[in-house]
Amino acid sequence: MTTSSIYTQLTIELKSQEIGLTAAELHGFLSGILAGGNHDETWHILLSDIMNNGQPVTGQLSTLINALHTEIKHQLSESDFEFQLLLNDQTLYSQIDDLVGWVNHLLLGLGLVQPKIGKMKGDIGEAIYDLRQITQLGYDKNEDPEQLAFAFEEILEYVRMATILFHDEFCARIEPSKTLH
Repeated sequence: MTTSSIYTQLTIELKSQEIGLTAAELHGFLSGILAGGNHDETWHILLSDIMNNGQPVTGQLSTLINALHTEIKHQLSESDFEFQLLLNDQTLYSQIDDLVGWVNHLLLGLGLVQPKIGKMKGDIGEAIYDLRQITQLGYDKNEDPEQLAFAFEEILEYVRMATILFHDEFCARIEPSKTLH
């Protein structure tokens, strides 16, 4: 299934169940939970609390979300950096809007599973600071579209790599050590 069709299917299901999240925000939230080190089934509870007033998500939307969670988990755990953000691909402006929502929800997911993340130092602390700045992004439709597209691609890559950094940092802490006999 293509990224565009996944985005479209999620959008349709979210709207049909009157859930006020975009597909990008949902992807960002799940990415934050996973990058923050949550790999057990409690993510369902966190997701229900955030997007459905504590009620479990059911039907086709539940199936899509479970598949998305599995895909994100796989992408983040691979060593080939294949993790990608799920954004609307219609226009540059819709991608920028989605990126801001994605980052906001990444930070929300991270904050829920790593409550002290705002106090971290080093690369993690810098990345959190930068992501908070990215959530303030705006654009002027009179800007040169080529320059705007270039800036967007640079920021997108930074966000992608920051998410991988979080995953590497927080998941390394929870992996059981191997005992040699």
